[in-house]
Amino acid sequence: MHYRNEPLEIKLPAPNGNYEVTVTIKAHGDTVFSILSQSRRFIVMDEPIRRGEEKEFTFVANVCDYHRRDEEPTHVDGVEVYILCEGDITATAAASPTDVPTIYIAGDSTVTDQTAEYPYVPSETYCGWGQMLPMLLNTGIAVSNHAQSGSSTKDFLEINWQAFKDKIKKGNYLIVEFGHNDQKIEELDAFGGYADNLRYFVNFAKEKGAHAILNSPINRIIFQPDGTLLNLLGDYRNAVKAVAEETGVPFIDLWSRTTDYFETAGPVKSWQFFRCKGDERDYTHTNDVGGHLIARFAAQEMAKTKLGLADCIKKELLDVEPIVADAGDIETSRDAFEHIKNIGLVNVPKAADLADLDADI
Repeated sequence: MHYRNEPLEIKLPAPNGNYEVTVTIKAHGDTVFSILSQSRRFIVMDEPIRRGEEKEFTFVANVCDYHRRDEEPTHVDGVEVYILCEGDITATAAASPTDVPTIYIAGDSTVTDQTAEYPYVPSETYCGWGQMLPMLLNTGIAVSNHAQSGSSTKDFLEINWQAFKDKIKKGNYLIVEFGHNDQKIEELDAFGGYADNLRYFVNFAKEKGAHAILNSPINRIIFQPDGTLLNLLGDYRNAVKAVAEETGVPFIDLWSRTTDYFETAGPVKSWQFFRCKGDERDYTHTNDVGGHLIARFAAQEMAKTKLGLADCIKKELLDVEPIVADAGDIETSRDAFEHIKNIGLVNVPKAADLADLDADI
């Protein structure tokens, strides 16, 4: 028997590589379940199943060693399957090697595979959109997410990058999304060290015969009195666009997609997408609901590219319902501004409306 506060685990020993995995679930009562793989990458979300019913799901899992800051390199020795469920189920899994392209992800906390606390509450759980991406892909491709919380482009190249750069090969994809932490480091200004590091990622991928995709960072939900979001990352968005155009690679503008969506949702309704727990609120990091939303934004944009990756996207799963603020939705930004003062930004836009904020950080 298995409940949400005790995920069912299935581990299948296997060396690094891509594996086609089949999970079979049988229910002993009406329930709903989710399937995750590796470091909490979503495969199936909130799937209903009836008593006595059996369901089978096939997906691709990537087994890959990783190296994170402040840790020793970690060897991953198998396929990992986790099942969240409130009811009584039986589950089995089998895996076999498969030769499909891999999407390697380089990024920060907004993209990474975040852990969860149990009992599981989606709104209270940090989630990077990269861990939701596998759910939107078919068995023609795998995801290897190496993004890490706190990483700037410089940190990542010195540490995380070393664990998988030699695995990138012809036909693979490299998705790069940074900015939130580069903004804290003077030498990584948008059109300086940050842009230079983006060029390195792109050139490396091209030399390997892989396809690079550059993403602008998602926006923070720091609302101004007029209902617009404070423009703290606009320069980083513009730098990504410029490098993508310069190097001839796809540009996915998650800064604009998130800015437009959350400004329309307003300062009250936007909170359903960002991590909240009691009085704790996070203005930068999405929860599982928000991670799923932004993964769909990213997949929508990937589907528009001329890359083979577009054919691997489950386009029927990409619909996003617009959320519109109610008249009179108002929420103070005081705590949000205090949050920004405390995270050490040094590379921020120099617009007049940010003058007072700049003086405090």
